[in-house]
Amino acid sequence: MAGFNVVPGASMAWERNVLGSEVTRLRTDGAMLTIVHGRKGDVVPAHGYSKGCVTFVASGRIDIEGTELSTGDAMTYKAPGGFFTVKFLEDSTYVVARASNDEITVPDIGERAAHNLDA
Repeated sequence: MAGFNVVPGASMAWERNVLGSEVTRLRTDGAMLTIVHGRKGDVVPAHGYSKGCVTFVASGRIDIEGTELSTGDAMTYKAPGGFFTVKFLEDSTYVVARASNDEITVPDIGERAAHNLDA
C-alpha cells in the first residue's frame, strides 16, 4: 500500500507517565495520535492543547469535566478552551488525535510537574 506504514501493536513503545497511565504515540508530518491506557481511579490532571483535539474512547468509561464517555463515544476540544481533567471510571483506553505541532498547556502547577506531565 503506497504511502502507508504498518505499525504492529507489539512494536509500539509504551511509557508510563507520571500518573501511572500508559501512553504511546504515532506521528506523521502533520498529525499525532496518542493512545492512553489507564486504570479505574486514575486521573489525568488539568491540561489543554494549543490547537485542539478529538478524544475517542476505545474501551471502558472516562469522565471529562463532568461528561461521561463510554466505548465508542467521542468529544472534541477547541482551543483555547481552558483546562480539563480526565478521570478513569473503569480500566479504559482512549485515543487523542491532534496536530503534530500542538502543545500541551497546563495551569501553573510548578516546573517539575509540568515537565513530567504527559496526557
